Amino acid sequence: MTMRLNRLTIYGFGKFHDRTFHLTKGFNALLGPNEAGKSTLTQFISAILFGFPTKKHPALRYEPLDGSRFGGEIAFTLSGTDYLVSRVDGPRGGKVTLRNTTLDLTLPAATLAQLLAPVDAQLFAHVYAINEPQLGTVFAASKQELIDRLRHVGAVGSDFWLRQAQLLENSAEDLYKPQGRKPTLNQLLQEHQVLTDKLNKANTSYTTYWELRQRQQHLQAQQTDLQRQLAVHRQIANQYDQQLALWPVYQQWVTLGDATDRPVSGFQQNDAAALERLTNQVTATVATLKDDQDQLATLQEQAQLPPLFQDYLLVTAQVDPLIAQLPEMTIAAREQYRLQTEQADFQRRASSIEQQYAQGGQMPRVFSLATTQRVHELTSNLTLATQKRRRLQQQLNQLNEQYRQQQPTRQQRQNPLADKQIGWLAAGLVVLVGSMFLPATIFKLAGAMLGVAVGYYGVFIVDSSTPASRQQQSLAEDIRDVQAQLREGSHEINQLTSQLDDIGDAHGLGEIPVVQWAAAQEAIVEWDRLTQRIEAADAQLTTATTALTDFKTAVQRALPAVTTDFPALTAQLQELQATRQRLQAQESDVTASAVRLKRDQVAVDQAQHAVTTFLQTRNLRSTDAFYQQYQQIREQGNRASQRTALAQQIGKQPLAALQQVTSHEALAQQTTTAAGQVVTLQHQLDTATAQLATTAGQLAHLTASGTQATLRQRLANLETQMQDVTQAWLVDRLVSQWIAATLAAASGDRLPQIVKMASQFYGKLTENRYTEIELTPATLRVRRMDGDWRSVSQLSRGTAEQLDLAVKLAFAVVMAQQVAMPVVIDDGFVNFDAQRREAAYRLLASISADIQVILFTADTTVADGLTTENLIRLTD
Repeated sequence: MTMRLNRLTIYGFGKFHDRTFHLTKGFNALLGPNEAGKSTLTQFISAILFGFPTKKHPALRYEPLDGSRFGGEIAFTLSGTDYLVSRVDGPRGGKVTLRNTTLDLTLPAATLAQLLAPVDAQLFAHVYAINEPQLGTVFAASKQELIDRLRHVGAVGSDFWLRQAQLLENSAEDLYKPQGRKPTLNQLLQEHQVLTDKLNKANTSYTTYWELRQRQQHLQAQQTDLQRQLAVHRQIANQYDQQLALWPVYQQWVTLGDATDRPVSGFQQNDAAALERLTNQVTATVATLKDDQDQLATLQEQAQLPPLFQDYLLVTAQVDPLIAQLPEMTIAAREQYRLQTEQADFQRRASSIEQQYAQGGQMPRVFSLATTQRVHELTSNLTLATQKRRRLQQQLNQLNEQYRQQQPTRQQRQNPLADKQIGWLAAGLVVLVGSMFLPATIFKLAGAMLGVAVGYYGVFIVDSSTPASRQQQSLAEDIRDVQAQLREGSHEINQLTSQLDDIGDAHGLGEIPVVQWAAAQEAIVEWDRLTQRIEAADAQLTTATTALTDFKTAVQRALPAVTTDFPALTAQLQELQATRQRLQAQESDVTASAVRLKRDQVAVDQAQHAVTTFLQTRNLRSTDAFYQQYQQIREQGNRASQRTALAQQIGKQPLAALQQVTSHEALAQQTTTAAGQVVTLQHQLDTATAQLATTAGQLAHLTASGTQATLRQRLANLETQMQDVTQAWLVDRLVSQWIAATLAAASGDRLPQIVKMASQFYGKLTENRYTEIELTPATLRVRRMDGDWRSVSQLSRGTAEQLDLAVKLAFAVVMAQQVAMPVVIDDGFVNFDAQRREAAYRLLASISADIQVILFTADTTVADGLTTENLIRLTD
């Protein structure tokens, strides 16, 4: 049972897209520097064969960086049969398609796991996909983990059972240990002894226990009554304490209530806001008057002109028509920018389509309507013909199986009636001749007819063939008919495929699959449209650019001092136009400013008169007098608000209660009396509680081990629990021992072979510095050339990784008949020195005669000094 990978085709995976790698049977080396995609290809092989990781592990999914279709396909050979498996993004590890290319059959997706069994993703990652981090885990493994790891090598699929055995062993130790104290059963045994002693003690103090129980019940009732009384008196005392604490606040409330407030009109908040509005109006009108005065002075002082405007005055006849064209040129500049952006976008989209579909620099041609209908008709007929051939093939397989099952036995081939045909004919002649001697004519006629009937039955009715042979002949005819239909279907498929190939070659689609023709046609139409729009945009851009260039040239010819930058040139021309308009309107602006000054003065007088009228209606002479009166009114309102706040602070019910109190002294006397009653009741409650505690202590002393009935029930429950725990402990121990014995028997025949071959490989990797690997029940060690033994922890990192590599390669070679899987190595020798790295390459070359080896490496010596059947450079 052998397996090899023949071709890796990547749709989109990590940095790769639309890439194919061809592999050979023996040693394949894929050479490339860091970030060339070696780890990506290793993960690609695992993902296509065993499924994509979930999106909870995005770093392991290697989704394509360029957004192309996620997935790929692998062509492989297993036991002489060729298969093609493809996997694309989808639920539960991706959507899988599996085909038997030898028989041209599509297989169910679940067949892939059956073909690869017993190898799964975990076994492939731990043994067959070798890299430096995995080799380095040999240091982190404990002795028992190393032993379990080799058991996994010897017995395929034993990881689960090893974990279960360890879990059962740990569970058993949690239940019971002979010398333990914390396990469950050990604690139950100790508790059983304690309960037994308590039950014996409880049997001697039964009468005293019931007397103390009656006293305890009486004290509990007394304690409950005292607690109820104490709660009531505490509530009364708390009310008096609250009233006494609120007395100062109550006195403030009473004092504020003595003040009489008389309402005064004209000094409310709305009046203050109106005065504020009027004063602000006076301030604003005065500020406006000042601004207009300053503006008039500025207009009168302006007389200087900029140098560019002075040049403009000499060529106004030439420049004014150009200034009139400025809005049109601004629109042309914006149109130029838009066309440049749009042309760049069209060119980028067209280039993207050309990269995807152009062949030899030539884009495919668009189908005509008739050609499109013809392609649709051919593809539909091809699909129907393929489905028909698949159904006929299934029917042929069923007929062949029925034909094989209907092969007749030797007894079925013989027909006893056929052997007696001559006998039947002779009997008929005898009856015919004998009827001639009968006396009456009617008897002779009847005898003659009987003789003819017997002879006819023997010759014509009795058939030489059997029912089984007739059924077999019918099946053979059906098989020949189905085979003829299959030949006709294959001929029809070939004709349809040939016609589609002719159409593809005629339109430049020869290298594009038929299923992608529809998308390609849409892209080609889009490319034609983009090409036309690029040409149109180019013509419009040329027109706009020419107009702008001519405009700037004309302006610079008239005014050499202007800039060549169009936005700055626009600003300069607009400034010239504004300066000219300002000079024309300057005289009218001075007249308008004088009119505004008169109007501002009238507004100031009106605003000041409104403030004076406001104060006179309130018998006041100034705004300060108004605000003084307004403040007094606000203080009266504040006192009323404070009295309301104090009432809310005291509360409605406490305020009503305080109004009933005659004096502070009377309230203090009531508070003292209520507190004394609380202290008396608390003392009585403390006494009853102390007596109850004493009684409870006596009961606890007598029943420290519990009552008789309770202790007996607890003891019975404990014994039942002990039986259940003991049974669970026995089940866990027996099952754990059974699993260990079964795995030892399962791996016993192959484990010695693996250890022996691993020792040979380890000697080759270390140049015979270490010659033997020994696996004992407690440890794993290696033997040096001088006879000394070393544990794994005593080896260097590189030497320990070589030990792990030797064990994995030995497993792959020994299990090649049961586990058909190539070895994939991803830069696993970075910690090897030059000599041991070359030894590792030689070892891989030697085992490649039995199993396929795929080496991903950055070591350039592979290309110079190592003979491989297939060397692929990832950077090509």
